[in-house]
Amino acid sequence: MNLRTALDNIHRDPFWWRKIMIGGALMMTIVGYPFAAGLVVVNMDNARKGYPTPLPPWGDWSSRYLIGLFAGLVDFLFFVLPLLGTAVLFFCVGIASVITNADAFVTTVVPLVLGAVAVFEVLMFLSGVSAVGRLIFAEEGSPEAAMSAESLREALRPRARRHYLRARFASLPAYLPALAVGAAIVGAAQIPFGTAVPVILILIWVFLCALLYAHLAVAQIYAATDKHLTTQGLGRLESKIG
Repeated sequence: MNLRTALDNIHRDPFWWRKIMIGGALMMTIVGYPFAAGLVVVNMDNARKGYPTPLPPWGDWSSRYLIGLFAGLVDFLFFVLPLLGTAVLFFCVGIASVITNADAFVTTVVPLVLGAVAVFEVLMFLSGVSAVGRLIFAEEGSPEAAMSAESLREALRPRARRHYLRARFASLPAYLPALAVGAAIVGAAQIPFGTAVPVILILIWVFLCALLYAHLAVAQIYAATDKHLTTQGLGRLESKIG
């Protein structure tokens, strides 16, 4: 599936914009983020089963929240946890440098560590491990499998990784609206404080709506990739049997 088809599936729902606006508002509360993540996972599961449209309705809030919470933990494991580990490392190195006055050591190590972490984050993003983990969660209903190394092994599986990589590159333009709004938020921060606050809040909401829109497109593309792999006998379960 290409991006245009994924977006067509979203737009075929006459209430797509309303559902995304609600999701963006929930994401603004931070604690409501799992609701939006749950919408994405349910939409991915529906698309995987052959029902890419309409988008799931808002409802069944408790189940949707739990689904989104587990999906968010997949992102946390592969993206946020390494950053937290790096922050702890920097904290320890900073204390050690103060005690030993090893400024030269810090100026050498810090850029190397930051570069390694940046490369790691980019590679994880390109591998599509987050989307693959959500596919595993949708297929098996097992958060343990989705949050394990199984997600990374599947994303890098020799006979499947080029398909996942193709899906990732196909989905990249979906993030452009969110990037444009993000740039507008940076620009709005330059205007007087009293005027900037309401403008920035509105832009943050629009940014989160655009991000949810991109995640829904990504879900459509990866669900189609999963179906294609299964049709070709290259699916994850088929590879285990083989």
